[in-house]
Amino acid sequence: MKLTAGILGSLAGAAAVMAAVMYKTANGSHLKTHTFMLDKMKGMKPLTIFFISDVHRRLIDEKLLREASVYKPDAVLLGGDLAEGGVPYARIEENIKRLTALAPVIYVWGNNDYEVSQQKLLSLLQAYKVIPLRNESVQFAYKGETVTICGVDDIRMMMDDYESAIRHTDENKVNLLLCHNPGIHEQMNESDGIDAVFSGHTHGGQIRFGRFGPYELGGTGTVKKAHYLISNGYGTTKVPLRLGAKPETHIITLCGPDEPFS
Repeated sequence: MKLTAGILGSLAGAAAVMAAVMYKTANGSHLKTHTFMLDKMKGMKPLTIFFISDVHRRLIDEKLLREASVYKPDAVLLGGDLAEGGVPYARIEENIKRLTALAPVIYVWGNNDYEVSQQKLLSLLQAYKVIPLRNESVQFAYKGETVTICGVDDIRMMMDDYESAIRHTDENKVNLLLCHNPGIHEQMNESDGIDAVFSGHTHGGQIRFGRFGPYELGGTGTVKKAHYLISNGYGTTKVPLRLGAKPETHIITLCGPDEPFS
């Protein structure tokens, strides 16, 4: 009996240590850098983007944003799940305030964003001049250049309309696509002229055991002739723990093949 109690005590202690490690991991802040070379940007000035998704319940770390500011981003792309049910609106507002201090913000909805009052959320976005995209596009100007940014509403909530989002694109010009759910890859066609697509949603599986998890780790690659980035995201949902899938945010430099970037 004493041996059994001792074993149970050891297991409980190990579980507590593991939970503490997973909690610490979930509350880390990691800034990853990427360079996407686009043929259509030849002769154009590089575009620098700060990409963040899946904030959920977290307050975005100011130290992280200071680190990002060193890269002087031209835009912030906010890839959905800025909020979720139960998050104080004051925290949502503070996160919006911090992001808009970095650069102009362009936002798409994630599934958890529909758990809060849409009227209040829209009011906050408007107050800080965030550009919300619901199956539409915007001509984004920076440093005398212009690119088209398309935003698709959330797929899980069946609010998506990809065709409407890309309606006003020119396949000969630079077109970026923002959608919370990477399932948007399945709707894309090579002929659409999309050059880069940014998503989150999966949290990289959030809790992984080696190669095994509910979703693959985030990463970059190409799909339908477009560069893609799927982020592990910044926050967590359901449980505030991570294992094997660190939280991440991103600095992405888009440039022409003639630019001296590596």
